Amino acid sequence: MPVIPVSGPPETTHRITSHLTGTHTRQRTEASFCIVPRFSLSTLAVAGGDLCPPPTFSTGRTTLRRRHKEPVWLPLISEGCRIAAEFPPDCRLALPVEAADTFPDDLLPHLASLLSDNQLETSRLDFEFTETSLAIDNEILIYSLAALRDAGAGLVLSGFGTGLTSLSLLRDRSFSGLLTAVKLDRHLFCHDDPAHLQAGQSIARAVVQLGGDFGLNTRAEGVDTPETLHFLQSIGCQEGRGNCLGKPQSLTDFLKDLKPARSGVRKRKRTS
Repeated sequence: MPVIPVSGPPETTHRITSHLTGTHTRQRTEASFCIVPRFSLSTLAVAGGDLCPPPTFSTGRTTLRRRHKEPVWLPLISEGCRIAAEFPPDCRLALPVEAADTFPDDLLPHLASLLSDNQLETSRLDFEFTETSLAIDNEILIYSLAALRDAGAGLVLSGFGTGLTSLSLLRDRSFSGLLTAVKLDRHLFCHDDPAHLQAGQSIARAVVQLGGDFGLNTRAEGVDTPETLHFLQSIGCQEGRGNCLGKPQSLTDFLKDLKPARSGVRKRKRTS
């Protein structure tokens, strides 16, 4: 298993998981978090999953986190590692570390402990960061991203296309090898106004082109209609998620739905 370098002993995270779920049972945990299946847009096969925290994740436990001085993203990483360990080897789980306003300085030591606890390889995970958390140039940020990349993790710039979007950040992080993917925001495809929709599609088309030029995987959220799916396929976007493809599921249902698809692939290979 790839080893992520850390400085100092990582803190234990077992109590944090129990705080988040409110119980030690796996059933309550699965009810709290769900998996949004992510699909290859060319084949419509499942390419991975995105971890989706419960609505109370960012607000319902604020007081508890303050009391224990817990980073807001730590319970999400903890639960994500547990879930990813149950995924098939060829299926990656994306974790939205975008809850943090800035890049978490102590991500690596916590992650190293969680990977060891779950006997999980870093290459089974993708980490999604907002532009805000990736924009600051400091040694900890560069070192942490490089360590995650070298260990095989995916590094995703999420929410691209809304807010203060910087093409120079996309360029710089890509050329320095500190990004592996960019994810288009759903608001690019959710306008009732035809003019706004056309503008959003133009941005999406340009970003997919840049992603290809920069060697990045391109993803999209908000694939909620056949029209959006067809548009993203036509511009060469590689992966997507949304109601048109698959709705959020419990871990049990996600794994159950994967079995027939993988059995069908194996069967076709044997008879070809």
